[in-house]
Amino acid sequence: MLLLLLIAIFALAFLVGVIGNISGVGGGVMIVLLLVYGFSFDPLDAAGLSLLTLVFSTLVGFIQDIRRKLVNKGLLYIIAPIGVITAVIGSVITDYVSANTFKGAFSVILISLGLFSVYSSNKQRRYSLPKRDIHTAINSRTGIVSLLAGTVSGFIGIGIGGMMGTYLTAIKRIDARTAIATVIAATLPITIAGAGFHFYLSGGINLEFAPPLVLGAVLGGLVGASIIVKAPHLSLRFLQGYLVLTFGFLSALLYLLTVHLP
Repeated sequence: MLLLLLIAIFALAFLVGVIGNISGVGGGVMIVLLLVYGFSFDPLDAAGLSLLTLVFSTLVGFIQDIRRKLVNKGLLYIIAPIGVITAVIGSVITDYVSANTFKGAFSVILISLGLFSVYSSNKQRRYSLPKRDIHTAINSRTGIVSLLAGTVSGFIGIGIGGMMGTYLTAIKRIDARTAIATVIAATLPITIAGAGFHFYLSGGINLEFAPPLVLGAVLGGLVGASIIVKAPHLSLRFLQGYLVLTFGFLSALLYLLTVHLP
């Protein structure tokens, strides 16, 4: 029974690596849902394990994207430092909220991010809005969004792609491959900081689940990083939005079934 469980967790982590490196978001959402609703994990532990998995999946994507020169360093140097600091703040917030509050907030955040991403992407497709030069995103507004994205990442244990990726592709309208690759690169230090602080607050890591999560994430990351090069711009953005929206509604349904229904 334990072996089957570990295999299932490995398979999930593999999907996390693939999806996360293609869309910039989605992987951590899957892990948090499984651990919180499937195995009744404490939110602090679930978010910590999710962030730990994202560390390894984004590490693979980061190496591949750097080699392909998809990461914009100017943008990275804005997002990463701010995100690291606020991810720690988000981790502290998790330690102070109840499990039910966490579940409700998790659903609301995901649905909001998903709706915004899909709406913005559809608007650009409908009006054929042109892409902009990436330098238009290197400003203080990007820093503010990084602050919010890092806080959300540390709080609920997901990557920053849902918010940061949507902002860069839908609002600033820069190339999706460059945006997602840069977001993945920034996610690496942010998830390291968030995971480290989660485990500091909870007192340790559940090593029984960590190995299959890490191995699956690494292998999935390799696959996802190779796919992103060939994926079209708008398809990446719609995938990002619909993934977040789907998991948001799923988490809301699970929240209602487990919290408000007898």
